[in-house]
Amino acid sequence: MHKVYKTQVCGITIRCDVIRMGRDYAVTLQDEQAGHIGCTTLSAARPSLTGRGISATTSVLSCMGHKDEEIARRFSEAAAVKAKASAVCTCGIHIDGITGEQIKEILAACERLKEDVLEGITE
Repeated sequence: MHKVYKTQVCGITIRCDVIRMGRDYAVTLQDEQAGHIGCTTLSAARPSLTGRGISATTSVLSCMGHKDEEIARRFSEAAAVKAKASAVCTCGIHIDGITGEQIKEILAACERLKEDVLEGITE
């Protein structure tokens, strides 16, 4: 299974590719104009430490100077919990001279995109 999702925000198009690999998922997020590898997260589903439900443990690899971890972590953790498996997310979104307001807009757009992606994820 390979699905592609897109959203537009702040004058860029963010593309999200989702690939099912057995029980696991690989997700990439990039802006179509200046995509790159900024951060990769790997999340593994596990029983919640509260004893209720499923949670995820996440490892992070970030390239120096990149701030893509928050988005990558949100996607890999949500996918891992939903699939009850492992999920990796590689994210690279870039806007020259990005403002605080643009960061908020991108985070909100990616959150909506994540909800669309989660609809297609199964155990």
